[in-house]
Amino acid sequence: MHIYEKSPIVGVNISPTPSATEYQSELSLRADILLADYCANSESAFSLFRTYHPTANREGFTPTSLDARLVVMRQNMTGQKFSFEKLKKDAKSLLKDVKNADPLAKSRILSTHPKVRDGSRKFEDITLVDCQHVLAIECGFDSWPKLKRHLIALKAASRLVTSGKSIDGPKAVHIRCGSDIGQTLKDAGFNGDFLEVINPFAMGPVLPSSQKERSYELRSQYIDQVLGPYISSEKRANIRKDLIKEEQEVDTLRHSYQSVTLWFEHDAFDQLCLAYLLHKMADIGPELPFSLDLVQIDHFPGFRKFIGLGQLIDQPESLALLYQQRLPVTFDMINFGKAIWDAYTSKDPTSLWHLSQRKNAPLPLMQKAMLRMLSELPALKNGLGLTEQLALEIIAEEGNMVARRVFLFSLAEKDPQPYHGDVMFFATLKALWEAETPALKITGRIEAPHDHGKEVLTLTPMGEALLKGEKNWLKVNNIKRWVGGVEINSEKLQNWYFDGNKPVFV
Repeated sequence: MHIYEKSPIVGVNISPTPSATEYQSELSLRADILLADYCANSESAFSLFRTYHPTANREGFTPTSLDARLVVMRQNMTGQKFSFEKLKKDAKSLLKDVKNADPLAKSRILSTHPKVRDGSRKFEDITLVDCQHVLAIECGFDSWPKLKRHLIALKAASRLVTSGKSIDGPKAVHIRCGSDIGQTLKDAGFNGDFLEVINPFAMGPVLPSSQKERSYELRSQYIDQVLGPYISSEKRANIRKDLIKEEQEVDTLRHSYQSVTLWFEHDAFDQLCLAYLLHKMADIGPELPFSLDLVQIDHFPGFRKFIGLGQLIDQPESLALLYQQRLPVTFDMINFGKAIWDAYTSKDPTSLWHLSQRKNAPLPLMQKAMLRMLSELPALKNGLGLTEQLALEIIAEEGNMVARRVFLFSLAEKDPQPYHGDVMFFATLKALWEAETPALKITGRIEAPHDHGKEVLTLTPMGEALLKGEKNWLKVNNIKRWVGGVEINSEKLQNWYFDGNKPVFV
């Protein structure tokens, strides 16, 4: 039975959160304040640096503005547990800061409060109720009462977890693109099976279902060549076998389970896996032999920057709550997911673009994710995909930078809707420095415990020319990559490009 429905986190619509530009402005302001506090010997600032900066405990550490931004980014991606009493105090504190014309408070009000944004209320006239409204929106709710009900529901979910009762029913399976929440589901009281769908559809060739054998061949080759250096030798040796096994497990769901729950967030990686599964459900037919439910979120209270469900692995009660709010997957959702999958695997991206623009579609989060995927087509300006463009911009703005930090800045600050894991991102960077005429140059490597992302990177003259729009990446190098079913190849006379908000054939 589904409960806790009065203030759901789970949904299909895009949550009312500030824009990426407004978030970035606030982040920069918070970093400036943090750095000033550190220089003023604030113990709270020292504590934040020690918690979130990897080298803050080293002797002689002197933070820069870049270090301060790094701390704020990591803090924003770390969950802060709320209580209603704390939120009430936070609202009073925000009102006090408004009355004192605090710049950070002003930034939060101007970017978040709907009446201040449209000019119907002045910043100086903000009340306590308005501050409560702002806190609710920052948490992904459109009202203070809904935020309060969420906290009540979360307490009830916590009691359910500690009771030790089984949360899901018999013959249940939970499907997720990755293993991140698998153990937490067990800790929360889920006894059903856990199935990973980890085919990285967001990168490399993705062909229609009618070309299954060809798809196994192309995708296993791509994953081995491009992502292989970043995965274990055991996984690399079994890429094709694992792809086939994964698809067979999905195909046999009908024979093994009474209930299937899909766990996904809003980014393109997840939404492509969701579209893949929905097209599989469509193949079964209009009458599914099991119940099919969806847990889908694009925010969670306590995270200023919500990336995905993996951020909740220390909160089993949160997963229990999300499960109670799960949505039944409708026939319209299945058909739309199938249409998205068919369009994504096509050689022509215009159908995918039209689907991303459809009014009143049953899965708007999937539409937004597909628009982000289309931006990976070469830009008319310089032939770069958006991920490549943002990586070069970050290094141009900040100077020489370690690859792992470029990834963090893209994830936490720059990308309007990040979908890359670190492995996928590092593979994208590698293509930029290994090209015949590279856009990036490795100037050194750092000593660090992690395996990848240690390269110190700087722009080459080609990288600078690309950012100015003076060169086209496809024309100066032999480039071959894919966006779904669309092959981008320098040797072709024509390629698909992305012109602002629409694909064009050039």
